[in-house]
Amino acid sequence: MPAKKSPWKQLIAGGAIACVLGAASPVLAQDLQEAPACRASRNPHRLELEQKFEFNGIRVFYTQSGPHALYTNVDLNRNGVPDIVEDAALHLDTVRQIFNRNGFRDPLRSTRFRRAESIDIDFLDFGTYSEENAKKRGLSFSGVVRYPGSRNRDDRCSISIGINSTMRGNHERVKDYLIPHELFHLYQYGYTMFRASWFLEGMAKWAEWVTLAENERSREMWSTPLPSSQKELNERVFFNPNPYDVRHFWNRLAELAKGQDAPMIIPEELRSRRFADGTPVIRDQVWRGHSLMLKILQELDEDDDKVTREKNRQPNQWTNEDQRSVANNPILMRAVQRAVGSFRISTPEVMRFLALDPASPG
Repeated sequence: MPAKKSPWKQLIAGGAIACVLGAASPVLAQDLQEAPACRASRNPHRLELEQKFEFNGIRVFYTQSGPHALYTNVDLNRNGVPDIVEDAALHLDTVRQIFNRNGFRDPLRSTRFRRAESIDIDFLDFGTYSEENAKKRGLSFSGVVRYPGSRNRDDRCSISIGINSTMRGNHERVKDYLIPHELFHLYQYGYTMFRASWFLEGMAKWAEWVTLAENERSREMWSTPLPSSQKELNERVFFNPNPYDVRHFWNRLAELAKGQDAPMIIPEELRSRRFADGTPVIRDQVWRGHSLMLKILQELDEDDDKVTREKNRQPNQWTNEDQRSVANNPILMRAVQRAVGSFRISTPEVMRFLALDPASPG
């Protein structure tokens, strides 16, 4: 199939960048007071990423030489930008617009990330950057950072996701689940300080389906019943050794709530977007459960504010230990139960789940 014309080719040629959907709203004094500082970093790995691509305010940094070099430099549309870089920017911008248009608060509008000016993508060799993450395909970062030693970052404060530049097959993952997953983490971070892995990873697995096709869904992914006992809640959710496996819990919630979803909004301009190889960016127009998930995040936004006041913590600046404490599990699950309860789903399965006491030892 002939490669289709890049949707931003004219932007590149003219050096123009379109307006950012979800750009930071007017800064309030209280927001700045509660926003963490923008930390200056001279990270040597990011400083090696000497090439930059921009689209709709999304900045992508990469290199084609050295330890962080892209494993593929394929450029089907011959615009001088490796397709993996171009596709990452296009997918992130598309997903970001869908998230925002369907009510999710853009990370740059959150108080926590108020000092950030952009969302960046960094292509790094994870084995070189962080050996413990060498086998991961993507990472998300919750700090607001600037890199004064970088000539192409303009000393701007940003939040970012990382993509493993040397892991083969990652180009296909960039066009599939990787971008929605890592971007959704930034949305989660913008809503709440709670960092339980079953919440972060399980819910982000649900978010991956925002641009994937309905006919690719496995029935098992949506049909596993909700926990009906404290033992099941502990084993399958709170202390599941594989936090990604908790997607069954989140997907089931989405399935049960799909009938009460607000109509999914996808701007017409996004529907025709294609990756560099001509394949569609949006493969479906179904994202079940998005109204419920938004309600859960809004509940958690209020809950962590309450905990901040009760524990006399610095707003948006909890310690890592406080963010990840298992003592937060009941708070998180009660927020889920309140949100589900507000949807008035009265099946026996849901009623058993709502009757659980998340603080019970089991």
